[in-house]
Amino acid sequence: MNRVVSASLGQPFLILLLTLLLTGAGAHSLKRLPVDAYPDLSPPIVEVITQWPGHAAEEVERLITVPVELGMNGVPKTTTTRSISLYGLSDVILTFETGTDNNFARQEVFNRLGDLSLPSGVTPSVSPLSAPSGLIYRYVLQSSDRSPMDLKTIEDWTVEPQYRAVPGVADDSGFGGGTMQYQVLLDQTKIAAVGLSAVQVEAALSANNANAGGGFYSQGGQFYYVRGAGRMETLEDIGNVVVAVHNGVPVLVKDIGRVVIGIAPRLGEFGYEKQDDAVEGVILLRTGEKTQDVLKRVEAKTRQLNDEILPKDVKVVPFYDRTDLIALTTKIVEDNLLRGMLLVVVVLIFFLYDFRAGLIVATTIPLALLFAFICLDVQRASANLLSIGAVDFGILVDAAVVMVENIFRQIADQRGAPFNVKDIIRDAAAEVDRPLFYAVAVIVVSFLPIYVLSGPSGTLFKPMADTMIFALVGSLVITLTLLPVLCAVFMRKGVKERRNRIFEAIKSVYTKGLDACLANPWMTAAASAVVLLLSLLLIPRIGAEFMPQLDEGALWVRATMPYTISFEEASKITPKLREVLRSFPEVTTVASELGRPDDGTDPTGFFNVEFYVGLKPYSQWKGSYRDKGALIEALNQKLQAFPGIIFNYTQPAEDAVDEAETGLKSALAVKVFGPDLNTLEQKGKSIKKVLERVRGIRDVTLVQELGQPSLSIKVDRAKIARYGLNVSDINGLIQTAIGGDVATQVVQGEKQFDLVVRLEQKYRDNPEEIRNILVTTPGGQQMPLKEFADIQEINGASFIYREDNSRYIGVQFSVEGRDLAGAVEDAIQQVNGKVKLPQGYRLDWGGEYTEYTASRAQLNVILPLTLALIFLLLFTLYSNFKFPFITVLGVLLSAPVGGIVALWITGTPFSVSSGIGFLALFGVSVQTAVVYISYVNELRRGGTSLADAIREGAILRLRPIMMTALVAALGLLPAALATGVGTDTQRPFALVIVSGLFTRLLISVFLMPVLYTLVARPDDRLEV
Repeated sequence: MNRVVSASLGQPFLILLLTLLLTGAGAHSLKRLPVDAYPDLSPPIVEVITQWPGHAAEEVERLITVPVELGMNGVPKTTTTRSISLYGLSDVILTFETGTDNNFARQEVFNRLGDLSLPSGVTPSVSPLSAPSGLIYRYVLQSSDRSPMDLKTIEDWTVEPQYRAVPGVADDSGFGGGTMQYQVLLDQTKIAAVGLSAVQVEAALSANNANAGGGFYSQGGQFYYVRGAGRMETLEDIGNVVVAVHNGVPVLVKDIGRVVIGIAPRLGEFGYEKQDDAVEGVILLRTGEKTQDVLKRVEAKTRQLNDEILPKDVKVVPFYDRTDLIALTTKIVEDNLLRGMLLVVVVLIFFLYDFRAGLIVATTIPLALLFAFICLDVQRASANLLSIGAVDFGILVDAAVVMVENIFRQIADQRGAPFNVKDIIRDAAAEVDRPLFYAVAVIVVSFLPIYVLSGPSGTLFKPMADTMIFALVGSLVITLTLLPVLCAVFMRKGVKERRNRIFEAIKSVYTKGLDACLANPWMTAAASAVVLLLSLLLIPRIGAEFMPQLDEGALWVRATMPYTISFEEASKITPKLREVLRSFPEVTTVASELGRPDDGTDPTGFFNVEFYVGLKPYSQWKGSYRDKGALIEALNQKLQAFPGIIFNYTQPAEDAVDEAETGLKSALAVKVFGPDLNTLEQKGKSIKKVLERVRGIRDVTLVQELGQPSLSIKVDRAKIARYGLNVSDINGLIQTAIGGDVATQVVQGEKQFDLVVRLEQKYRDNPEEIRNILVTTPGGQQMPLKEFADIQEINGASFIYREDNSRYIGVQFSVEGRDLAGAVEDAIQQVNGKVKLPQGYRLDWGGEYTEYTASRAQLNVILPLTLALIFLLLFTLYSNFKFPFITVLGVLLSAPVGGIVALWITGTPFSVSSGIGFLALFGVSVQTAVVYISYVNELRRGGTSLADAIREGAILRLRPIMMTALVAALGLLPAALATGVGTDTQRPFALVIVSGLFTRLLISVFLMPVLYTLVARPDDRLEV
């Protein structure tokens, strides 16, 4: 190390030039570096969506979902296969191992789709390449005089293609409005009079809507195409289609029914502010793209649409833009960083009592960060709130503090005598450079086990580890190269160590305490152990959770209505709920999504309505609610005026990630697996009753799968045989006359619209009318449907959930007023004791609890591994066991105390974030011990007696030890105290480090000399 310092002092101009190059390259990398609010925590998934309109959940499961699942069994790197079957839709989701290449996963699924055996006309599709948290932009189409159907047409055929063409956009999914259709509504009396059926009308329309290609011919030296133009283009064209000829008189479509422009049966409805039926667009980020870059392109496209492409009376109005969240979190990070830097500089100047020395040390901070930005840019990584916001400037300058303090002290010791500044700096650096290298290496090692973490915790914290390790390496390089040069330039005329009365008073008190501790070493060590044991007794009271919530500055409210509610009834209730949410002054925007979009990307029913609730920045809240929790409580109280509706509160991106993790619309759920739906529902109800009595468990909801009323039309094969009919004849009538079947498409320019045939509403709007629908026999007879089938109302399945080829029912819940681990483990114990499952049935507690148990198991391995790596590195430094042993022992006896007490006092549950904080704390805490032990060894090698070296080393190294500990603690203090959007995840991490370093400082300055006394012997091997 000393060679590096000597070389730097010998080439100061080169070092300054390289520093300028580092600054320029770092600024360029910072400008290029993409910044997102949070990293994507969800694993790679591929979603297979299959629509089969008109078919019940049981049929969808049997004929689509199960074949898809069986076809996907054995796809490489798959961890879980989940599915939901509901009316007209099958949704199968394959989850892959974290780190799996998304293109590989999708290609494996695509390869198997062609081998699936599905009903005729059914084609599965794969969802866009976007993560669950990839929703980055929401907008609503606004017009002063156009209908929702007109706006939906513009959305489908103009707006969506434009946004999908934007690089980095995976999809633009429309929601709301009515999908335009050309409809032929048949009069049953009229078609019966001419002896026709709805199926025959459908066939006639299909046969009368096509163009033909007739080749070409040449005439007069010119080339002519021959085209047969037979496509229908207008309502009049459709109405004039001949469906039969009676006695030489053609029967036209318009003679037996009405031809109208209508809308497809509604699967959902979007509401915006006071508009009950509006049109929304949801833009998804393609996986692997940079959020900021794509958002800039999307916003540019919005301007182009509004200014150049859309009709003048139609505008795209965004109401959710991830840019706002990024800007808000970036501002919080910048504020925390600035406060941390100021605190660090103040501490440095206070202890050194020299402005020059303080600024020289402080230059390490921006340069180390710029070095980290260059490294992040090289590996094409992105920055986020945690990776940048959790950077501790104090840790970055610890090596610089020790280096500059030693140089400053030795130059000050010259007291005006002639000296060669470079020789002094070289000698001072030689005393500390080797232990500094190992101290920084120890901190780096303490972050390395983070790379062992898998799942969401690994995804969340690996970028932070990248940033910290790069910045630490940068700080060490700067400490060994630039700082000696700056000291040589600005301290060449000497420095005077001014009297610091406050520090002198501290040192005086410390010296007395140190002497007392050295006189009673075993009692001091025992007292430290007792303090640690007392803090460990607090652990059961702290509780645990997987991860603090990532505050997004907005709410996502879900209202679960009765499962059998109709679209018409749900659409009456939704505006009332929206109005309640809008009544709060803290709310800026409210939008509602009832049911599901036409593309089937959100498999749910009319019972489910979800609200996006935009909020003002917390600093602008002037009412009685000062935080989100209080606002949610007030919202919930007001919404209780709607009995029979269950409300849940989460956040936009968090909701999508939770659903991807559990397969249900909840972050926590217990699943009962088994084959029979009735037994599953019975056991689900029993579990729900138990959970409702567990302390801390709230919002318990059973995902009821049974109870969906349906009209069963069971064909009597004997009766249809007597009339020469087939089952397909009856099924074709049901599908076309009642459900409405797409006969063909009407093409208008680039647009295509379905042409649907069905009976008029009055002939199919109740069971009795359906029973009387006329069936045309091959013999020309017209007989009611009830003569050929048993028609009755029955109850069936609303949904059928499956996971890994087994049915299950879910009981969703949340935890409030108690730590997650304690509440769920209590619930597990009570459910296991009170609910007995039959053979072939099992329970699984999923969601956040699964992530918590997985991360806890990983931390149980990582924490000892970290200590082992630190011990190994220290053994390399000291070449014996005793000094590494007392270093690790001293850290264990002092550092965890503050972290544990701080978690208990603040009511912060132990989480992955705080666990990673303890890892970093151990690494940082070792540095102060290394500084002390190495200096004592240096004194002993110089001939100082063992007792004097222990005492003198403690007193002389008090200042650098206090400086390194305090700057490391104060550098993260703003992050530990911060509140608001984006602070929740980094706060436990920072809280543990800050509080742990304070107790480490208070205890270790007395404990380390004592431990050294207990193990040191005159014949020790002394390495520094």
